[in-house]
Amino acid sequence: MTHRLRILKRAEADVEDIYSWLEERSPEGAERWLAAFEMATERLLSNPTGWPLAPENEFVDYEVRHFAFKTRRGRKYRALYTIVSDEIRILHVRGGRQNTMSEPGPPDDD
Repeated sequence: MTHRLRILKRAEADVEDIYSWLEERSPEGAERWLAAFEMATERLLSNPTGWPLAPENEFVDYEVRHFAFKTRRGRKYRALYTIVSDEIRILHVRGGRQNTMSEPGPPDDD
């Protein structure tokens, strides 16, 4: 089955926040981070059910998985997502120093 990728508004805001924070410190680092995120989403599209359930899964009534990616310098990030029909919906993108969430939010943009 071919899946489509949809990044929800709050995940887009996460990406923009992380990118802006990095860009203030290193524009090249911000670009490398964005490239790492994009490569990770490509891997996700090839095998969306191959990633584990996220710790946040226990707080909601739908399935939440997560995938990890890291920068060239080894800083770790992860993204929370769910699968709805043929669509992979990215719910949040988190930095390695951010705690897990008690609730990832609804699986849509509402």
